Amino acid sequence: MNRKPLLIFLISLSLFAACKKDEAGPPPPPPTTEPLAIAAAKPGDTLFIKGENFSEVIANNTVKINGVTATVVVASNTELKVLIPANATSGEITVTVNNQTIEVGSIIIAPFRLYAVKNNYQNVDAIRQVISIDPANGSETVITTLDDPQDYKMEDMVYVPATNELIGVNMGRGLLKIDVATKQKTRISLTVDPNIDFGQLVVDKYGNFYAVKRDFTDLSHYKHALVKIDPKTGTYMAIKTFEYNPYWESLVYLAATNEVVGLGNTSQALFKLNLTTKDTVSVKLQGAPDIEYRELVIDNQSNLYSYKGNYSDPNNYIGQIVKLNPATGQETLVSTLTEYGKLHDNLIFVPQRNELTGIWDQTGLYRLNLGTKTSSILPLTTQQSITYNEITSN
Repeated sequence: MNRKPLLIFLISLSLFAACKKDEAGPPPPPPTTEPLAIAAAKPGDTLFIKGENFSEVIANNTVKINGVTATVVVASNTELKVLIPANATSGEITVTVNNQTIEVGSIIIAPFRLYAVKNNYQNVDAIRQVISIDPANGSETVITTLDDPQDYKMEDMVYVPATNELIGVNMGRGLLKIDVATKQKTRISLTVDPNIDFGQLVVDKYGNFYAVKRDFTDLSHYKHALVKIDPKTGTYMAIKTFEYNPYWESLVYLAATNEVVGLGNTSQALFKLNLTTKDTVSVKLQGAPDIEYRELVIDNQSNLYSYKGNYSDPNNYIGQIVKLNPATGQETLVSTLTEYGKLHDNLIFVPQRNELTGIWDQTGLYRLNLGTKTSSILPLTTQQSITYNEITSN
């Protein structure tokens, strides 16, 4: 019996298998990641994980937060965009690609909260506290007491997810930083010159801090500048210096055009500074001398809203929320308030509820649903000696 053809077949088969094995190549390299850009987040937030060797096929990437699988919504070789699930809890984040798992870092998952400064004037010495507020029922938790005279004023407070901190302008001369997790307070000096102060803290989409620096050395010629601040060191650099009298107030950041927008010209116009070109422009609003605008707020679609007060009729003051076109100054009525002048302090946008929220009569929360245009007021206190201000959210 001639076995030669069978032997040739077996040798060929072995060579073919070896070739196929060689064609498969080495296993893919394991994923690597950069440090997380944020220290804290809440369910529903978007988390960006940067690194290398991720799969461009979404299903081939598994991200877990303290053991709970998150939803990867966009994937590339160098970045994963992840939606934090409702049942996520604080802990380690892991990424698994091609059966290779690595730890990215840890993150704090906190429920959605509002933050505010609470003032109690019951005694001679006022008690000031920074608190968190549950927007569902108004219950509050003390984060820290501002018991040092150096901390008496905490203004323009913002929440910073990168460090899980609340940061505000302190007495116009520096920054006060409060770690939400540890309650630790840190003061950062900006100036010791009594003729200079800072205000109107605002943060852009990259997490950069800006404020208005005001120089009162020459009382007949005020100088203003938008400055970029390093919140770690207190060092700053001028973006642009300009003359503006009266103040530039209620600053917000408009991501769509990379502009810092505020109210100026006695609250009759928008004053805008483009962070890319450094150009400034003033846009006249529709108000008359007996109409004022205050408390600008931006939603997550870069729509601009404002509180508008009309006191042309001394017997019937009218307060409204209007939507503004930042390019033309044209406005659209959103809602008329039940009482004029009761909306105090800054407005914020709450994406989880599609609401504008602000402090009402210094004792409650005013909430306006932008979808239904319905409003409600959630009382925070019935005591006349207690007030709230400086609202923000995580």
